[in-house]
Amino acid sequence: MAGSGYTDLREKLKSMMPYRDGHKGGGGGGLPREPPDPPYDRKRRHQEDSGSEPSDYEEQKEEEEARKVKSGIRQLRLFSAEECAKIEARIEDVVSRAEKGLYKEHTVDRAPLRNKYFFGEGYTYGSQLQRRGPGQERLYPRGEVDAIPEWVHDLVIRKLVEHRVIPEGFVNSAVINDYQPGGCIVSHVDPIHIFERPIVSVSFFSDSALCFGCKFQFKPIRVSEPVLFLPVKRGSVTVLR
Repeated sequence: MAGSGYTDLREKLKSMMPYRDGHKGGGGGGLPREPPDPPYDRKRRHQEDSGSEPSDYEEQKEEEEARKVKSGIRQLRLFSAEECAKIEARIEDVVSRAEKGLYKEHTVDRAPLRNKYFFGEGYTYGSQLQRRGPGQERLYPRGEVDAIPEWVHDLVIRKLVEHRVIPEGFVNSAVINDYQPGGCIVSHVDPIHIFERPIVSVSFFSDSALCFGCKFQFKPIRVSEPVLFLPVKRGSVTVLR
């Protein structure tokens, strides 16, 4: 996370909206709103209900949407199998330290089939929010999550800088998402008032995929066909602009 023209994102947030110190609630006018369902999603649901086949027009709309999404994505294969193994051992150590209670309270966020580890900066989201909705996410006060480990700088960030994926000094937050088999995260947009673009992710342990344009239903969990299915290989870097 980085804020253009600001040394601390808390200053950026204060300049953008009414804001109270700390991470509880707050908010007001000028917050980004959740965009309405795109037309292709409404049409798709209607087709599923009616059992009709998609028209050429609807297929063209979906293809156009997929092209737009893909135009903001860049992927690189930067980390060798040996480098991945070295980093994965460090991640396992993070998991072990968290299980022993060696991190600050807000460094670790646990959910079914997925644990999240914040370093540098952390923020409230989802069920943690006092007021729900896009734009309500808040950074935790400085010092409430652990600093970015040195191995992240040495083994991950340095290589991203060397290959000009990001400029020197861009990263002030590193988050590890540890998914168990069958684990996933629902469709979302990383908060635009907190995160500077690009969002950069590096994948370890296994191949996976990113899916765009999915709609989730729960109990039981179900998901619609994605607008774009993006394979993500172990050791690859995905840059989202």
